[in-house]
Amino acid sequence: MNKGKRKLLVILLLWLFAAFGLCVLPDAPSASASRSNEQQNKTDATPTTAPQQQSNQPTTQRQSSALTTQERRGKAIYLRGESPSGQEVTAMMGEIDVPASTLTCAGCHGAEGQGKTEGGVTAGNLTWQHLVKPYGHTHPTGRKHGAFDEAAFTRAVTSGVDPAGNNMLVAMPRYRMSSQDLSDLVAYLKRIETDRDPGLNETSIRVGTLLPTTGALGEMAQAMRDVLAAYFEDVNSRGGVYNRRIELRVAQTGADAAATAANLRRFVADEQIFALIGGLIAGADKEIDALTRNEEVPLIGPSTLAPQTGFPLNRYTFYVHPGVKEQARALVNFAATQPELKKTQMGVVYPDMELTTEAAASIEEQAKKAGWKSVVRSRYARDKFDAVEVVRTMKAEGVGTIFFLGAGGAVKSLIAEAERNKWTPGIFVVGSLVGAEMVEAVTPLFQDKIFLSFPTVPTDISPAGMAEYRALLEKYKIAQRHTAAQLSAFAAAKIFIEGLKLAGRDVSRERLVTALEGLYEFDTGLAPRISFGPNRRVGALGAHIIKIDAEKKQFVPVGQWIQAN
Repeated sequence: MNKGKRKLLVILLLWLFAAFGLCVLPDAPSASASRSNEQQNKTDATPTTAPQQQSNQPTTQRQSSALTTQERRGKAIYLRGESPSGQEVTAMMGEIDVPASTLTCAGCHGAEGQGKTEGGVTAGNLTWQHLVKPYGHTHPTGRKHGAFDEAAFTRAVTSGVDPAGNNMLVAMPRYRMSSQDLSDLVAYLKRIETDRDPGLNETSIRVGTLLPTTGALGEMAQAMRDVLAAYFEDVNSRGGVYNRRIELRVAQTGADAAATAANLRRFVADEQIFALIGGLIAGADKEIDALTRNEEVPLIGPSTLAPQTGFPLNRYTFYVHPGVKEQARALVNFAATQPELKKTQMGVVYPDMELTTEAAASIEEQAKKAGWKSVVRSRYARDKFDAVEVVRTMKAEGVGTIFFLGAGGAVKSLIAEAERNKWTPGIFVVGSLVGAEMVEAVTPLFQDKIFLSFPTVPTDISPAGMAEYRALLEKYKIAQRHTAAQLSAFAAAKIFIEGLKLAGRDVSRERLVTALEGLYEFDTGLAPRISFGPNRRVGALGAHIIKIDAEKKQFVPVGQWIQAN
């Protein structure tokens, strides 16, 4: 992505949080906002470890060198029963065949391959060092055999016989998988004993966040960092999570998407980061998505307009709020509830940008699912919107419902030109893409004709959630500024801590991901309720629909939350 496009996305993100700010409660008393320089320095140093102190701390007792590509593939098979090649892996129990994902190796032998006993059945130690012991093995049942080698292990997995030709326990599934998958699985078992997640030891968990330090988002980023650091320090003051302290480190964004991804890759490796929390990734979404996928590092709650939710799904990234595409789909679902609109031709107007082009495609796809037979598209060069041409074309096509993905100034000119032509279609706008001029743009003729989507509204923030937020600011002498951005970071941190608690004392990246996938209707008190799943990575998957009172010049909620599915 070039610098121009990235800059535009950053500006849109800045407006996104500004728009959120229209929907949150007023700032806290000024006492919190007027801390001295001495207080600022104290706050910056207390929640996180000072740089000179970091180097004196032990890195991690669970650190190991990075897995090879083959070992990563084998790990996916061992932990999840999934072949990265896309080929089917099947488990056979007697006469029944099931997907290997339902009977994984790790499910019986443990995530670290040490084996375990459940229901009176003992699953043996699968670490390679144990399997190839030269003096062989004697099992509790009295079964004996010599050491395994790769060929013997393959026979055991596929045919259920040990190196001596004895039948193994019937409780052990037999697996059908490709020779490549078997080779990958063996490669991982040879490394499983030393495969330990970075940033994790008996007393601490090291996490990171990605934020700019300068530019248009610099001040907002600092406000977000303050809240992250304070919340983790507050968790630490109460004993941490299973007696582990949370240590926060901060990575800087780069001049462009490639530089940002390079900075983050070095940061994750050098600082031994267990997981990434919150942060601002707008403009580098695809690059960071590839990084978290390849490095298998969880990323929870980054702020962006473009969540990467395509298939194959990235298991390691969890978004809190919906992006432009998700909000656009919610708008279509809302429009589909209006009988008079279902009878009209739908049109989509959008600038020639990757973000809006993808959103336009989502609108068209969702519209066809909802019953619209066709969609009229009108694409224009960025910053060259011709309202006269768009109105002429859309009116001639019989369009009665327009989804507009341009900026606020363009929407304003569209409304004005439509009014001159005595044409009043329903106009649906993704709120993240427009500015405050939208409030002034709506005339009485378009009363109840214009609808916007927003990821959050005041009712999403519970009294308890706001009280917790303000108490945190007061305790750590943090200014309440860029409130919506701070609340977003706070929500991401709370989701991460909840995931750690659910993952248990023996936490790992894999256990954290699995725990987050099971999160359902989790109430942070700061955002809509959050639900994730194996095939869902946007926690609040939908949007609130807002209209504008033309007389009072203010936003008015239309109704309940609209899902984007």
